[in-house]
Amino acid sequence: MVLCCDGLYQRWLVQRASQMFELVGVVLQHPPASARQGRLARLKRYRDPSVLLRQIQARRALPPFEQQGRALQDRLFRPQGKEPSIPPSVPLLHTDAINGPETVAFLERLAPDLVLVNGTQLLREPVLALKPLLRHGIVNLHTGLSPYSRGANCNLYMILEGHPELVGVTVHHIDPGIDSGDIIRSAQVPLEPGDNFETIDVRSFHVGIELLLAGARELVAGRAARVPQWEKGKLFLQRTGYRYEPWQRLEANRRLEGGLLAEYLADREARDAAVRLVGATGGQG
Repeated sequence: MVLCCDGLYQRWLVQRASQMFELVGVVLQHPPASARQGRLARLKRYRDPSVLLRQIQARRALPPFEQQGRALQDRLFRPQGKEPSIPPSVPLLHTDAINGPETVAFLERLAPDLVLVNGTQLLREPVLALKPLLRHGIVNLHTGLSPYSRGANCNLYMILEGHPELVGVTVHHIDPGIDSGDIIRSAQVPLEPGDNFETIDVRSFHVGIELLLAGARELVAGRAARVPQWEKGKLFLQRTGYRYEPWQRLEANRRLEGGLLAEYLADREARDAAVRLVGATGGQG
């Protein structure tokens, strides 16, 4: 079973999972009321002229970078121009409460051996209480390199903080924490000359989804790694001082373009040597 938000990458995940496994169900989480309230709060912040100016600058300057990202999206996630889709034969639940009773009932009724997760809100009780009933547990794709970075927009903030070698993805067992469960696989996202943040973000999901499916195969075969996280790393959340704003993507693009990417690529072997990974090291997207 797959639990995910309703986006291009997540529909690709569902489509790929249906090709590789007997997919017994999908839960699509739509934005809850709290997310809508968050967008309203962001609009209120634009009353500050300095914040509004940065937002306007980002809106004007981001499109060329985004165009490169969309081109890579089309190549990786829309082969032959076709949108990824959920097979009509697979039971589907739409919800805005991933931890609600309807999700629990759906899981109990379909009784999957393994649950794959990406892009939902943090899973809590009573969904987590079902883990003992699931043969292979609940596994998450985190688009960040745990334990070095946990939370939201991890790869963006790692670039902003000057660490492209820590741009990565992690497949891990879910526990009550935030991206803190035992690791099955992790990988750096391969960076290439000419990349910007938008292309790196697209490639992160492509590498991550394949890593998630590879980890699922290993779990089913009984040969998956299970490595406890060896340090706390950084937690990128609003409460820890990291509040996402669109201008941050523009800044990341400018830093990559201004030499950060070239400096990393010139010294990649030495910088990568300090990064501990679990399992495979990923592949080109």
